[in-house]
Amino acid sequence: MGATTVWERWDSLLPDGSVNPGEMTSFNHYALGAVADWLHRTVAGLAPAAPGYAQLRIAPQPLAGLEHASARHLTPYGEASVAWHRDGAEIVVRAVVPANTTAVVELPGTSVAIEVVSGVHEWRVPAPVAVERAPLPGLEASLAEIIDDPRAYRAVLDTLAAVDPGMAEGVRAGTSWGAGRPLATALMFTPPDVLAKVDAAVRAATS
Repeated sequence: MGATTVWERWDSLLPDGSVNPGEMTSFNHYALGAVADWLHRTVAGLAPAAPGYAQLRIAPQPLAGLEHASARHLTPYGEASVAWHRDGAEIVVRAVVPANTTAVVELPGTSVAIEVVSGVHEWRVPAPVAVERAPLPGLEASLAEIIDDPRAYRAVLDTLAAVDPGMAEGVRAGTSWGAGRPLATALMFTPPDVLAKVDAAVRAATS
C-alpha cells in the first residue's frame, strides 16, 4: 500500500484506499516500529553513522537461529544495503555504499572497525561460535532467565497448563518477567507438587 511507516495492523488501510473501520488503526505504531528498527539496525546491521546517512554504519549481528538477513534504505545519496548469509562455517557480508558516502564497518567477531568508500563490498568472516547456556536452576532461576530462554518459558507454561490452563494463563499474562526475582515468587500460591513438577521441567528443558 506504499506505507512509509509501520502500521498497527497490515490492513489498517484497505485495498480500496479507505481506512479500516475496526479498532487498532494506528499508522505509525512505535511498538512495532521499534522491533523493525532493531531488525534493520542490529540484525541486518544497516544504520546511519552521521546525520542524513552521510556516513553509514554497517554492523550485522547474525543470530544463531537465523540463516540470513538483509536491509536496504533509500538515502539522499542513493540506495544503501547490507545482506549477510551463512556459508558453511563462515558468514558472508555484502554491502552497497552509495556514491559520495563512506561506511564504518564492524564485522561479526571482530573488534576493530574499518572504513570503506562507496561501492559494492563483500567480506567473509568465521561464523560466531554459539555459547552453550548453563542449565537453569529450576525455581531458583530468575524470571528474566526464564523469559529469555524459550525452552524454560515453554516448560513452565506447559507444566502449569497440564494441571490448570487458567493458572498457566494467569502466570503468562500477570507476571513481570524481570531480573532480581526467582521463578518461585511468581508461583507462590502454587501447590507444592506442581512446584516440584515445574522445577523438574525447567531443569530438564535447559540441561
